[in-house]
Formats: sequence, C-alpha cells, structure tokens
Amino acid sequence: MLNRIGNNGSNYNWAVQPGLSAEPCSRSSPRQHVVQDPPDDLLLRNCDPVHPGIFCSLPPGAPSDLPGYFDIKTAKITEIGKGRVDLFISLYEPIPAAPTDQFVNYFWQFEGGCVQHKPGNKSAISVAWNGSAWRANWVEILSCIPRAIQPGDPVPFQFTEDGVKVRVALDDLKTAIDPGEPLIWHAGVRRIPFIFGDFATVAVDYAPDVVELVPPLCTSIILKTPPPGSRVSFQKYGQAIRGVAWI
Repeated sequence: MLNRIGNNGSNYNWAVQPGLSAEPCSRSSPRQHVVQDPPDDLLLRNCDPVHPGIFCSLPPGAPSDLPGYFDIKTAKITEIGKGRVDLFISLYEPIPAAPTDQFVNYFWQFEGGCVQHKPGNKSAISVAWNGSAWRANWVEILSCIPRAIQPGDPVPFQFTEDGVKVRVALDDLKTAIDPGEPLIWHAGVRRIPFIFGDFATVAVDYAPDVVELVPPLCTSIILKTPPPGSRVSFQKYGQAIRGVAWI
C-alpha cells in the first residue's frame, strides 16, 4: 500500500518551523526555496511480478542497500536573474560519472504529477542515467492510468560536488503553473523508471517526504489523499508557491 502524507501535516513558511528537528525543514527567500530531507529515509520495496499492482521502487530481486546518491539531502529552486532559474538536488554521496546501476533518475515534478489524477499533461525536468549515458530534458506525463510520458526539449545540466543542477528559463517554468494556481513541485530520485513494465512504481526518495510505503494488504492498494496543511507554502513576488511531493 501507499500512503501520501504531508510532512506529518507540518506547514512550511519563510523560516524553519520550530520543533522540526526530526523532520525535513524548509527555508525560503524571495528568490529561493530550499527543502531539507533527513538521511536514510528511502522507500525500498522490490517489484513483485506476481503482484504488479503493489507499489514498488526496486527491480525484482535487486539489492536494497542503495548508495547515498539515491538519498536526497536538499532540494532547491533558485531564481538567479536574467530570466533564469537553477534547480538543485544535493545528495548524501556524490553522483558517479558512470553508475553501476542500469537506471538512475533525478527529477523535479510540477503540476501535481499523478497523485490527484487531474486531467491534462504534467511537466517535469529529468536527469537520467540509462546504463550508458546521462540525459537531461523536460518530460510531459501524458496519462497517469495507464502511464504515458513524452520526452521534451533538452536542458543544460551539470554535476555538483554533492548532486546535480539544471538551469531553465523562468518563462518555461511558468508554463508548469496552471492558470490561477501556484507552482506545485517536488524533487525525487528513482531507481526504476516511471514506466517499468506493468508495475506501479514510485521513487526511492522524495523531498519533501510526503509519500510512504506501508505493508500491502494482499494485492490491494489504498491511496490516501494528503491531509490539510500538507502543502509547502511560501511567497515569491506576490505569487504563492506550494511544494508537495507527488508521485
């Protein structure tokens, strides 16, 4: 089963909230939003060919002792001026130039992803290793059920000492905002693709942490909507921006 939770209902504003020493915390400024994520909070479950409808994050039979470059430390969006925006994911270990894993994917998801199954395409930015090369590009989720995606334009990216950064035009990022709505975003890391056979896949880590795997009940899947107050809120030039981890 899969629970969608919202940082245990904690609200994030412009400053770090008190009493959140054991929780992810958020820092914001007019040009930047930072979400911190604790170590060793990975969502680990092998896909089961007998029960493909149970949410999973690892290939069948794959080891669950993932290295630290699957574990998010910080996710950040920063407006740097001249109509440009940098998006960062920092990790607890540096990303190797050529991972031994067949698939590694760092992404920033916008427009709610598939958690609410709203109609319309959902934009994301992806930096993915396919076993032989890295590729960074925009991605459109065309359908959640069944899952369908379409690769978009490439984006410049570079590895940092502890993660990865992409740079996009602010105008392009604004296309991921529904009319009259704030920007909704989260960062994540995948060990298996969004579309992986018939399996219901999830990332191994999200920032903020609003998704958890719970023991499956037979082959059923129960999806719970985020509780009130689960969205990350802050202000940017009068535009409310909310961040919440979506699948």
